Amino acid sequence: MKKLLLACVLFALPLLIHAQIKRTIHEVIEVSDTIQTLTFEFYDSLKVQTWPSNSIMLEIFVIHKENSTDSVLKGLIEQGRYRLDPVKSVDRLHVKFDLRNRGILNTLTSGEIPEEVSINIFIPEDFVEGQKGEWTRKKMP
Repeated sequence: MKKLLLACVLFALPLLIHAQIKRTIHEVIEVSDTIQTLTFEFYDSLKVQTWPSNSIMLEIFVIHKENSTDSVLKGLIEQGRYRLDPVKSVDRLHVKFDLRNRGILNTLTSGEIPEEVSINIFIPEDFVEGQKGEWTRKKMP
């Protein structure tokens, strides 16, 4: 009887555990010499750092807290849910990421999928922070 009870508990345990699904996505945006201003429009957790490069690298950390699987998250990434929208003009590069407009995730069987997104942005070191969300290229003597 004890073995049967133990087997039932071990069988049911995975059904009770809700694992978090995590993924890190990397995107690189080239910054030409004509770009003088970088602007960022984000509504999620954001951290900006400089690095010795002529491109912007974005690390997007996505966590599905429950009711999700790795294949669900992979499918959302492939569909472009976490893709950024860079817009270049002659001297300006604007990057926007607004998950609020992408809708709430739901599954037919388990319900809502709470997600958490945070972003690290690495920008070229020859840019300095100006107004909130705006970085300008340092003037060379």
